[in-house]
Amino acid sequence: MPKKFDFGKAFRFEIKSPKVPKFPKLTESPIFSAFFEKLIAAPQLVSDFRIKILSFVILALTGVLFFRIFYLQVIEGGKNFERAKNNRLVFEKITAPRGIIYDRMGVVLAENKPIFKLVKNGKVEIVTKEQALELEAEGLANEAPNSGPLGKIEIDLVRGYQSVEAFSHLLGFTSEISVEELKKLSNYSLGDRIGKLGLEANLENFLRGIDGRYLTEVNAKGEIVNILGTTAPAAGKNVTLTVDAGLQQKVFDELTSQIQKVGAVAGAATASNPATGEILALVSYPSFDANLLSFGITQEELDKLNTNPGKPFLNRVTQGNYPPGSIFKLVSAVAGLETEAITETTKFEDTGEIFLGTFRFPNWNFICCGKTEGLLDVVAAIARSNDIFFYRVGEKVGVESLKDWGEKLGLGKPTGVELPEVDGLVPSPEWKLRVKNEPWFPGNTLHMAIGQGDVLTTPLQLNMLTSFFANGGKIYKPFLVSKITEIDEKTILSFKSKLIAENLVSKKNLELVREGMRTAASTGGTAWPFHDFKIQCGAKTGTAEAGVENPHAWFTVFCPYEQPEIVLTILIEEAGEGSSISGPVARKVIEWYFERNK
Repeated sequence: MPKKFDFGKAFRFEIKSPKVPKFPKLTESPIFSAFFEKLIAAPQLVSDFRIKILSFVILALTGVLFFRIFYLQVIEGGKNFERAKNNRLVFEKITAPRGIIYDRMGVVLAENKPIFKLVKNGKVEIVTKEQALELEAEGLANEAPNSGPLGKIEIDLVRGYQSVEAFSHLLGFTSEISVEELKKLSNYSLGDRIGKLGLEANLENFLRGIDGRYLTEVNAKGEIVNILGTTAPAAGKNVTLTVDAGLQQKVFDELTSQIQKVGAVAGAATASNPATGEILALVSYPSFDANLLSFGITQEELDKLNTNPGKPFLNRVTQGNYPPGSIFKLVSAVAGLETEAITETTKFEDTGEIFLGTFRFPNWNFICCGKTEGLLDVVAAIARSNDIFFYRVGEKVGVESLKDWGEKLGLGKPTGVELPEVDGLVPSPEWKLRVKNEPWFPGNTLHMAIGQGDVLTTPLQLNMLTSFFANGGKIYKPFLVSKITEIDEKTILSFKSKLIAENLVSKKNLELVREGMRTAASTGGTAWPFHDFKIQCGAKTGTAEAGVENPHAWFTVFCPYEQPEIVLTILIEEAGEGSSISGPVARKVIEWYFERNK
């Protein structure tokens, strides 16, 4: 009977005793007898000791080989069996739909679109739907996941955006995860898509779904022979924004048109509801094609974007640091009034220029036209954006008061919006000594009082500052996301207005500043594009020197004056005077907004 041996699941067989042929003994062979006689006669050729060593080495090598076979077949037999079994089972991913992004009216801003991939010989090629159908007809299987002798067709979902450049900085885009990102993130695999920039990145945990998968059985050639099971994918959460898609597009169109008209390179604009903090529009220029980045971009096209001097990937609304220019005079006015360094009756004479030692500090109207404007109170000074008046305020209140009120009113720190931000800067003597290794001079205070020098802000911060005066003295956290819902529209998270501060400024002083902004938008004020506007508004202009040939052009406005519905802030970089360059953009947008709503 044959003996049965069990060397594990991977090796089950019988061993039969072999028949060993008989050979004559070595000593009986004439050849070997003569050979051994010579060995005995010539002991110098080989010694008994060397023969023993050689025999030992052969025996040791045989033992190692036998042990390795025993280890693989007996000790590791079970694991090898499971490994062989798993080699026949393959998981195929079913991409989960990403959550849809809507505007405040339910307009779709970002959705999912299928793309078809031909996978063959380890290479992936994107094909059209028509090409995929032709390949299936030629031999690819019709059941998902598709496979066949020509390769296999995989269906993936990529992000599609309704309006490309107008929403790119707001929404961002998605693309395949990088090797660097894989090192930092768990639960992702090579080939997965992830949000890049904007809300796609910031809301990744909500928008991303849970992929499903097929469990398939394949043969030795890798061909699918059976589908053993399916786990359905779970779609990501849907997101509804506070943004008005129509307004967003209008702001982008008007800003782009004006930038190109005046020969500028870049700009930004944002609109909000001053009564809630809801952001209605957020635009940065130059922009980029989010669909191109989502569906696939060539290295040449990507290099062109990365080397563009306009920095199209920079969201200037939240990440652009700019001197605010004369818009900061609103802060200086509050500082002067609240510290009682000035009152509503305080007047300073516009002499055209003042001097600190040998340093000259002129008024803009004196520089351009050689004019002075006589005695001005705080309302007239805001309306005319008079530098001399605010130099005097700066002298009276000092740098610490300017810094204190700038920070109280939201400058020099992130607003908390759901996008990456820079802090901005409200400088101080300590900051200047630490960073620049220079002392603070009196002239620095004068420059700071008119929003020049080292003061830096973002367009969103100045929009929030304008909202403070528009709504009667409240600071709301700006926000973009209204609610997050399941695919069945069940709300899982909703976001409301968040009041950050109120009662910072007395009602009397607040009304003085508001009146200055109303007068600025009336005949004789600097915000001339709104002089004949059918709705009374409040505005402030800004022309900020930035160490380049042309200053940055600012314009911020709220309408209507009594019960404001919208605050709009416009910036065009290195373009010239604020009212002339950015003011017309604001006028066209506000006009369109109220015409549409009517």
